[in-house]
Amino acid sequence: MMVHVTRETDAGIIIRGAKYETASAYADQAFLKPTFGAWTNDKLSDYAIGCIVRMGAPGVKHICRTGFAGRGSIADYPLSNRFDEVEALVVFDDVLIPWEDVFFYRHTRAAQFIRGTLHRYSAFPFVLRLLYVADMMIGVAMLNARQTGLDKLQAVQEKLADLACYREGINAHLTASLTLAERSPAGLLMPQQSILYAGRVFACSQLPAMMHIARELCGGQICVTPNAAAFESAGTGNWLSKFYTLNDRWEAEDRRRLLAFGRDLLNSDYAGHRLTFAQFAQAPHFNHLAAVYRSFDFSGPLDFVRRAAGLSAKTAS
Repeated sequence: MMVHVTRETDAGIIIRGAKYETASAYADQAFLKPTFGAWTNDKLSDYAIGCIVRMGAPGVKHICRTGFAGRGSIADYPLSNRFDEVEALVVFDDVLIPWEDVFFYRHTRAAQFIRGTLHRYSAFPFVLRLLYVADMMIGVAMLNARQTGLDKLQAVQEKLADLACYREGINAHLTASLTLAERSPAGLLMPQQSILYAGRVFACSQLPAMMHIARELCGGQICVTPNAAAFESAGTGNWLSKFYTLNDRWEAEDRRRLLAFGRDLLNSDYAGHRLTFAQFAQAPHFNHLAAVYRSFDFSGPLDFVRRAAGLSAKTAS
């Protein structure tokens, strides 16, 4: 079922199979990379393929998931309607890949290399996006707490501090990975790999807990507030305006907008989708940890303990 080479011709290779790709339906071309697997060097594999695929090439079909835009008004779901990225199952039905677009095929060592280094640079913008998600959670929670003066309570401040620590933890990993940037084997500058991958583990693994803290700080109104049409209706608008107006600075419409934003960020179908996407988009969690294991320099701690414990030099190996 996975993408693989079925045969080669004078014009190029023929591939068949299917693969999920984000944004493929509105892209011109894509880098088709090998899927996850225990790639070894002992035999050739028809699944070890890396190439450029034209998204409009004959035999390429895009089966998109249902989008979130349009399920509700922009007033009620501002994020769902503006920032959705549609994924698609891309089917390759005997697609010809010209030789000039083939990086490698039936080359397990190349597949292993690509899977091991694929996120060398792309992990940075992936983690950076979660930094902005953290900023949005802090902003929604803080504004909600300040409306009623709950930000003065120590218990509320502690939860806001948890969100701030999460945000600053992501920021620290990103900043350090650039400040301590290292050279790749090819001599190019890249973010410090161990720190960057550790930041990805931190950002993704803690996201569910941080979203729940933000929900607690927003309270139950993000799941029970009526939609924008109810605030505008002649029969209900006056009552909602009365009971959602808190003071001169926070009138009903601003509170409705904040609660709608919080609902879309934390509780909506879109919010659940983005949470799952963050956990699996670049790799599942075990692969995130494997990237840390491969990139971390264990020689420093090993040497430190060897010297501190007075171990013989032969233990260093």
